[in-house]
Amino acid sequence: MQGMAKAVVRHVALALMWACSSLLGACVIEAGVASPPAGVAVAGPPPQPMQEIHSAPPGGQGVWVAGYWHWTGMQYTWIPGHWERPPPGAVWRPPRYVLREGTYFYEPGGWWRPPR
Repeated sequence: MQGMAKAVVRHVALALMWACSSLLGACVIEAGVASPPAGVAVAGPPPQPMQEIHSAPPGGQGVWVAGYWHWTGMQYTWIPGHWERPPPGAVWRPPRYVLREGTYFYEPGGWWRPPR
């Protein structure tokens, strides 16, 4: 239980660093059935997104990639929001957390080029 308390304290401290902002949730939880399963089976849903602040993009350009919970293979780790320059024609697709037949699956996010 001490390990869990330390994790909670660590997450709260991180959230305070990013305080005074609007909540930019990048997490999407969907219920559905897919075949074959995409993503990686995980222990459960991610924690709630943390609050973040962000300033103007560096050099006046860039896309804000909101923070999200990333599955490391053993636990969720918060990836703070940050500015990125997208590849030409690409859009950011946030990670997804999908519930299928009682199991959560993590599908990593990334830059994606929509079909033309």
